[in-house]
Amino acid sequence: MSTTMSKQVNLPFRIRDALGAAIVAAVVGLPMLGLTTHDGSGGLQVQTRWPLLGAFVIAAFVGRMALQCLLEYVATIRKSRIQKGKQATASSSRLTWIGTCAVAFAIVLPAMFSGNRYVVDTATTVLIYVMLGWGLNVVVGLAGLLDLGYVAFYAVGAYSYGLLSTHFGLGFWEVLPIAGGLAAAFGMILGYPTLRLRGDYLAIVTLGFGEIIRLILINWGDLTGGPNGVSSIPKPTFFGLPMQASADGPTFSSLFGIEYSPQQRIVFLYYLILGMALLTNLFVSRLRRLPIGRVLISTES
Repeated sequence: MSTTMSKQVNLPFRIRDALGAAIVAAVVGLPMLGLTTHDGSGGLQVQTRWPLLGAFVIAAFVGRMALQCLLEYVATIRKSRIQKGKQATASSSRLTWIGTCAVAFAIVLPAMFSGNRYVVDTATTVLIYVMLGWGLNVVVGLAGLLDLGYVAFYAVGAYSYGLLSTHFGLGFWEVLPIAGGLAAAFGMILGYPTLRLRGDYLAIVTLGFGEIIRLILINWGDLTGGPNGVSSIPKPTFFGLPMQASADGPTFSSLFGIEYSPQQRIVFLYYLILGMALLTNLFVSRLRRLPIGRVLISTES
């Protein structure tokens, strides 16, 4: 009886929460999915894709409802097992199974949409933000520090890669760790003087730092290209092998004996971001068990 009552009580909350997620999906998806541009006879024209946007909104609504049901189910199982003095191993294994299925789907996604570059590009962008979210979980989730300028470190790393590769002629695999190190260095530079700040004060400082980085990147046009960004960035290579139809030396397609396709570079970037996202998740999950992770958790309390 109590379980039935709780379900009836939670149903309106689930619907409101799912509607909120659907509204956010509609607002975010309108410029990204609902509208598209193409070259017409009279210039650039805008076309609408309402069925695709509607499917995205419905998927957000249904997905949020399913997530709420799953979380409540896991919480109920965990609570009942704790009350009985048992460990919630079943719920943990179930979540592990769901994560394994999600990773398996991410691995086969380029093969499922091999002829659709838009889907692979969008999935790559999603994985980038997933990786950023897992990284932000260290600051907000473990330490409980509200960081509103987290994206500034992402911008530092991205512009570092673009500037070093264009002005110094460094390769993709040479610049990648350097850009990550520079982003981490800026994080330490900002983090050291703000460690004692809490609440609104920390949020204001990090928000101001993010705004400063944005203004510098936009207004320093001679270095960063201004609003247009850094142009003529060299394309990434597969450990020195260019992904081109022809080159002075061996290429990616010639090494593996396959026909060249422009989609190869897109798929390579997708799997690279997927691997980096999984490494980020592994690092964050292991960080909880390390002494520094316990220090971060104690900082929140």
